[in-house]
Amino acid sequence: MAQNIDINQVIEVCKKVITTQYFCFEGRMSKREFWMFMVPVLIANCVLSWTVIVPLGLILPTLGATARRLHDLGKTGWLQLIGLICPPIGSIVVLLMCLPDGEAGSNKYGDAPAAPAAE
Repeated sequence: MAQNIDINQVIEVCKKVITTQYFCFEGRMSKREFWMFMVPVLIANCVLSWTVIVPLGLILPTLGATARRLHDLGKTGWLQLIGLICPPIGSIVVLLMCLPDGEAGSNKYGDAPAAPAAE
């Protein structure tokens, strides 16, 4: 089921992840919220990779968001090491692992992420 995404929602999610969840590796993150953060990060890394500062500044929030997304699937965040062991292919494998819907209800990483408020 496709949902409309407003650019303001994307900005709010990115702002939240980069400011309040900068070094947060606990809990869970919904698929929608993860991709609302990850797509702009991937674009920024491609467009601004020559600056080095932007990609370096986004490493920790990206690792934290990916760990929380994997937690939502009932998997450990340590699976991200696949991306470090085999960078180009491993990173794609980790992103593909983040595609399925998360586990319904609680799991060992916490309660299911709250559904976004209807606007």
